[in-house]
Amino acid sequence: MGATDAAKGYVIVPVREGLLVPADSGLSFTHRFGTFEYEGCHMEMLGIAQGGAAAMFTWHDPYVAAQLKSTVAESPSPVGRQRLSASLVLGKSAKSFRIQFLGKGDYVTIARAYRKVAQERGWLVTWDEKLKTNPERAKLFGAVNYKLWSTLDRRMNAESTQEEAVHVNWTFEESAQVAEHLKRDLKLDRVLFIMGGWIHRGYDNQHPDILPTAPECGGDAAFSDCARRVRNLGYLFCLHDNYQDIYHDSPSWDEKLIMKTPDGKLARGGHWAGGNAYLTCSQMALDLARRPQNLPAVKDLSAADAYFIDTTYAAGLQECFDPAHPLTRWDDMKWKQALSDYARGVFGIFGSECGREWAIPHSDFFEGLTGVSGRPYHDVNLMSKLGATVVPLFELVYRDCIAMYGKYGYDPQRAAEYVLQHITIARPLNYHSIPRHLYWKSEFKPATEPTSNASNPALFARADGGWAAELHPMDRFVKNTYEILSPLNELTARMRMTRHEFLTPDRKVQQSTFGEGADAVVVVVNTGGTAFTYTSRASGTVELPPYGFIAESRKFAAFHALSYGGLRYDAPTMFTLRSLDNRPLSRSRQVRVYHAFGSNQVRLGKATLAVPTEAVVGAGHS
Repeated sequence: MGATDAAKGYVIVPVREGLLVPADSGLSFTHRFGTFEYEGCHMEMLGIAQGGAAAMFTWHDPYVAAQLKSTVAESPSPVGRQRLSASLVLGKSAKSFRIQFLGKGDYVTIARAYRKVAQERGWLVTWDEKLKTNPERAKLFGAVNYKLWSTLDRRMNAESTQEEAVHVNWTFEESAQVAEHLKRDLKLDRVLFIMGGWIHRGYDNQHPDILPTAPECGGDAAFSDCARRVRNLGYLFCLHDNYQDIYHDSPSWDEKLIMKTPDGKLARGGHWAGGNAYLTCSQMALDLARRPQNLPAVKDLSAADAYFIDTTYAAGLQECFDPAHPLTRWDDMKWKQALSDYARGVFGIFGSECGREWAIPHSDFFEGLTGVSGRPYHDVNLMSKLGATVVPLFELVYRDCIAMYGKYGYDPQRAAEYVLQHITIARPLNYHSIPRHLYWKSEFKPATEPTSNASNPALFARADGGWAAELHPMDRFVKNTYEILSPLNELTARMRMTRHEFLTPDRKVQQSTFGEGADAVVVVVNTGGTAFTYTSRASGTVELPPYGFIAESRKFAAFHALSYGGLRYDAPTMFTLRSLDNRPLSRSRQVRVYHAFGSNQVRLGKATLAVPTEAVVGAGHS
């Protein structure tokens, strides 16, 4: 943090990854007399830093609500100045909270202190423990989240009585060909391949009655063949399902399954593709998932490696007031954990939407904590109003416990900052806006013209003079970002994030450190509008243009830079270098060099190499 922020203070709110909200930071706010509140956290804590010292509030009860209020007081200037106040509201079973004064420190200090609390509560279960019960979970390390959303898209009216539209985006045969394209043409080795909309009526329709699989996409035989072909590629084959929502036209519709509000009414969910959803009681949801025609039958059909049950961790803990199956929030947590454990037991690997710390011992991946719709945080307007910055709080505490991804689709042509954010936390991307059908066979323009503007938001879809130049624009983006983030995450997945800091007062340049000592991995990203000069121990002076980055370790390096290793470029250039023989890059006899775009010259050791697309360099780097 800059000295100004440290002196004037800030509040750390564990919402999704984490928000740093400055108190009286000197920033200007264009709204006047505004009040903003937030309730609910992804961790049982709230942090405060002031004058270089840090404090932490912790609790252990789902009936504690953390509230953050921002008011903009009247000012002589045309804009107001922000004041923050934080409070804890204790209800029902909640009786106490704890305050710890941590001395000199910042949000990293707070995260380190909270990690000890999380360990005491049993939330902190690392990969070392999880791999003991299923070593296949290691396939998540470096695996990108590639989701066909959704194979069948069916829209119903609000009452679920009339079909309004049906679209097949991929048949099961096409789905298998998409996966084979990733392996054969893009050379992607580590993929969590997820399918949505495979169920009988398409996603968000007639849950929990999921079988037989969608006949429009090919039916059960084609579905089983698709699963076999994807798994034969070495990919994790994962299916997207839901046990929170039920619809009026579901064959299993029964009011006895549904949560009740305090006044005895049926608890309503959202208005989704299948119409108005109602919320199944979480205890009933587990019974539904266990039915022979549900998860056991899906496993028999697909032999899937992983399962994703939507909304389990996203909706927050609920209460049910049906006297036949009443639930407190504690009960809801228990049954959602039980559902996770059951699905994990059937398939081996389990994940769900968003993520909560109480879910870490019961799951292997979260989808939604690292970003939403190509943004670092789901509510960018709130961030702007609060002057808030996303900080990797969840990473600093739970980095070595869980795989994490973003969720929903986004435009690769505008995703440069989203990619850089993921480089900062060394997490693979989610690819959820895949073009329909066999998209790479459609007409498209090859990447023939170089783009000299480094701050182009389509930066990572560039391929002028690089490996992916002849590929579809979506594939260029997937390939370039995979080559950075997959090996970076594979290398760091079991490491702790040991440090994070902002290197400029405007917080546009960030540095993250994973691990310690000689094996540490250091990442620096520049989202600012001007170049930033960084001094690397391994590569000397590195000039990072807007949207530039460098990631370095003994066995892997990647950069988008104007200079690297003593070599100066006329235009920003991107390379990755990876040791294939487990030796440090400086002594490796097999270094794979990947060229994304820009100059084809790269410095490795004392040698300058010309690598137009890809090369494995032997002894002497020549």
